[in-house]
Amino acid sequence: MEQQYLGKLCPQSKICPVYNEKLIVDEISPFLIKNVFCNRGYKGWKNCMRFNLAEQGLTIPQTTTPYK
Repeated sequence: MEQQYLGKLCPQSKICPVYNEKLIVDEISPFLIKNVFCNRGYKGWKNCMRFNLAEQGLTIPQTTTPYK
């Protein structure tokens, strides 16, 4: 993907309960999740289930994590 997105924060971060630590993923630190998915630019975002649902214009269940 384009270099301009590398290292950028996910556009969903302001409303994301995972990023804002209101939804904790069992046994995985919020720091790790943010670095793998949220702060990695498009490369990380495209691997996040929440981001993909948002991009498709679908409703994101509050219990959805980046993994499922």
